[in-house]
Amino acid sequence: MAKKKKKTSGTRPNIKRLTFPEESTVTWLPMLLDAYFIADRGIAEAIRKRVSKGERLACSKGCSTCCATHVTIPVYPLEVVGIYWYVIEKILGPERPVLKKQLAEFAKGKPCPFLIEGACGIHPMRPLACRHFNVFNRPCEPGEDPFYTRRHDVLTPDERWKNKAVAAMLPFHGIRDRAKRRLAAKSGFLNSQVQNLHDINWNNLAMRMEGKKPPVRP
Repeated sequence: MAKKKKKTSGTRPNIKRLTFPEESTVTWLPMLLDAYFIADRGIAEAIRKRVSKGERLACSKGCSTCCATHVTIPVYPLEVVGIYWYVIEKILGPERPVLKKQLAEFAKGKPCPFLIEGACGIHPMRPLACRHFNVFNRPCEPGEDPFYTRRHDVLTPDERWKNKAVAAMLPFHGIRDRAKRRLAAKSGFLNSQVQNLHDINWNNLAMRMEGKKPPVRP
């Protein structure tokens, strides 16, 4: 079961790093969770600044317009691995057959396959792109993409925090040396590895949920 580990140095008190017991054996997992923790800290700080100016965060549980309308959601390779692991190993309740069916039937152009009854079925492992997308002042209208209709209401992520989060995933690609990580960050190495969530063959993940071996890797 996932737990939230509280960290206080330089963070807001309610921002906690997600933890799993498997971190000691699944070598890539701490990298991904560190990246998400860094991103969440930066997002919380950016939200705090806007709220302090009188704005109101419109996003809340049950609000899933962006999940249904956005068909270009960038995901990094490590994020795809994380989603595979979380779905196969951690989704064990009544949501599992629902999610498996959606993944098996997913086709490009449909809403996010991880959207279950108006909520994110992989919320702890949702990609950085989803974490960074926050809307202020009023909820989105059905079918609305506020990035185009009211850009001023959409949170602009702090690039420093965002780059730190992305850099935390570089060791997954064998880039551990600090100097090499800086070089890779400047060159945009990871950006060249990004996939669109809707272009990924999620039918393979449905097969893996059944214990079957898919024809190709994620």
